[in-house]
Amino acid sequence: MPRSDILNGILSFRVWGTLGWHDIKQRYRRSVLGPLWFTLSTAIMACVLGALYSTILNQPVSQYLPFLAAGLVVWQFISASVLEGCTVFIVSGALIKQINLPLTIHVCRVVWRNFIILLHSIPIVVLSLLIFGVLPNHGFFLLPIGLFLLLINAVWVSVALGILCSRYRDVLPIVSNLLQIAFFLTPVMWSPEILKDRSWIAEFNPLYHLIQIVRAPILSEIIPLKSWFWAIGMVVFGFIFSQYLMNRFRNRVAYWL
Repeated sequence: MPRSDILNGILSFRVWGTLGWHDIKQRYRRSVLGPLWFTLSTAIMACVLGALYSTILNQPVSQYLPFLAAGLVVWQFISASVLEGCTVFIVSGALIKQINLPLTIHVCRVVWRNFIILLHSIPIVVLSLLIFGVLPNHGFFLLPIGLFLLLINAVWVSVALGILCSRYRDVLPIVSNLLQIAFFLTPVMWSPEILKDRSWIAEFNPLYHLIQIVRAPILSEIIPLKSWFWAIGMVVFGFIFSQYLMNRFRNRVAYWL
């Protein structure tokens, strides 16, 4: 089990898929709009911030609003996956102690749940483009690849953080604070071009490249080659790191909860 926990967990898609969908139904039980409430709040935030910051940054709202909406949608997925990934094993402690399942099932459950919400929010960006008369081009077909890389990166991050936070509870507030700082250092509300000679702040930011592989196809832009390298490289090295943690500490996690 230890050496194949991640693979076994990912392949158990019927288990974590059902559990994740059940979480969505329970969260929005007795709600008329259900998960569309999250979509609506994202749309309102994008419209308000888009109208404000397009003026501050002196950019046409027709270009800035879709850019901001796409960035916010992806960032919310990353933020939710990271923060919920920190507590994934702690929250599932009772189930982990009672049933011998791959720990990665609990991770995939959380990531899948947030991914469903992400899919509900992407139409906001597409709608904003259509409002301003911008039609997606052939580059839009790269969106599923970008979403897939974003999804599997969220899995290894949640595995690693879930193990570390189970052992060291101080990791959660540290990650939470770092995530707040990262939001302002990541091109979500601003474009890397405005940094000019300091554009390296974005270029060496892995979160920017994860956002870019999803945002660029939606905005009919070409995904930079370096963003592909960053996203794929993170998958390779991230899963090696998370597999190391799983091999070493998998059997101890239940005792830390």
